[in-house]
Amino acid sequence: MPEIAIGALIGNGSVLLARRNSERRTHPDRWSLPGGHVEDGEDAETAMRRELLEEIGVMPQHWLFAGEFVSESPPGASATFHVYHVDRWQGSPRLIGDEHTALRWFTAAEIECETELAPPQIGKILTKLLLQQSGKD
Repeated sequence: MPEIAIGALIGNGSVLLARRNSERRTHPDRWSLPGGHVEDGEDAETAMRRELLEEIGVMPQHWLFAGEFVSESPPGASATFHVYHVDRWQGSPRLIGDEHTALRWFTAAEIECETELAPPQIGKILTKLLLQQSGKD
């Protein structure tokens, strides 16, 4: 089963999501965390750092493992997702390439109302991370 490493950039009570291109095979036109496949010989942390640099031009400086889950949607595209909470990074997030069409910061309330998350399981994890973060401030 493929492994996917994704990074939740969280700052000022919001998390950065990327809108997947409508041409993507899985979850087209859905909001997701930036990230991608763990390559052979790579661990999930290394993949997350590489993917964030490739997709949105930021280099994580501090992160914590936030959890993992298996997504079996859409059928035939099962994958294990490794989620990292990134609270410090170098660079300004920007679109690179054509994997995504937009970047947007979401609050916990917006995440709870968003029906176009990919995969859907990230909603619970992101809401929990954002609520924990707001409790620290």
